[in-house]
Amino acid sequence: MKLIIDGYNKTLRKKDNQIVVMEKDNEIYRISANKVSDITIMAKGHITFDALNLMAKNNIKLISINYFGQINYILESPNQNNIVLKKLQYQASENHKGLLISKEFITSKMKNQKSTIKTLNKNKKIKEVKIIENKIKQNIKDFKNFKITLNDNIFTSKNKIMGFEGIASVNYWEAVSLLLPDEINFKKRNQKPENDVVNSMLNYGYAILASEIAKNIVTLGLDPYCGLLHADLKRRQSLIFDLIEEFRQQIVDKTVFKLINTNQINETNIDKRNNSLKLESRKLLAGEIMAKIHSDLTFENEKVTYAKIIENQTKKLVKSLLNNTEYNGFYLNW
Repeated sequence: MKLIIDGYNKTLRKKDNQIVVMEKDNEIYRISANKVSDITIMAKGHITFDALNLMAKNNIKLISINYFGQINYILESPNQNNIVLKKLQYQASENHKGLLISKEFITSKMKNQKSTIKTLNKNKKIKEVKIIENKIKQNIKDFKNFKITLNDNIFTSKNKIMGFEGIASVNYWEAVSLLLPDEINFKKRNQKPENDVVNSMLNYGYAILASEIAKNIVTLGLDPYCGLLHADLKRRQSLIFDLIEEFRQQIVDKTVFKLINTNQINETNIDKRNNSLKLESRKLLAGEIMAKIHSDLTFENEKVTYAKIIENQTKKLVKSLLNNTEYNGFYLNW
């Protein structure tokens, strides 16, 4: 089970074998430690040493994320370490293998972008959106024709992959701007929005999704800081940014668009004092995204949850690195 803690004046304590969440002096939640897989903190507060020791003893990942989707830190048990896998991951980040996997990450993202706007436009039938959908189809074809060879310069090839991704994303967000209500006034994707409800929701949703991906990456022994596509920058968990590309649209974007289109969250839900979603809206969005992550769908002729697919994709990545096998990304045609 994932535990998400948001808001102010929160404290995590230990009581026997239980994790207790306090708000000021009031207990608001408690749960047995053996029922928790990971804890995501988006709150201001404190954690006791006893609570940290209990988490380590029960292999509970502690992930702190800000409202822009950036991970502040990940605390993990020393039991979850695989040096052989990590060495292969470091090698792949600088060789042909990593490029092939990176191409799969972005191919899957493009296909999910195309299917998402196709689904959103199914009833609206906006002509301009259909034109953009065809543009993304062409982006996918062009990217498929981009060949990776053993002699390629790694840095140059990564930049080319990111270039293809950038073109498709510009098209995708243009389509989204046409599909959302006019009064929302969404123009483009912005990671640091100013009183922009859609971008604030996307940032918060991606942060929750990132914590789910981080849990699997750390559990399976990968290094979250070593990306195969995204550059290694100080304090950035680049591998999480790689793997999240396959899941943004199906899990977060569709959830955000549903809440906007049904007017459950709108521009009045922005707290202009700190330029973020109000707490109640964050709770609603977090609940919807976690429900989506644990919802059932049919994928590869099997009934699974998105949580299981994320786990399986991470395992596929591990297998690809350890056994030098092909990696296939996740996407849906709807």
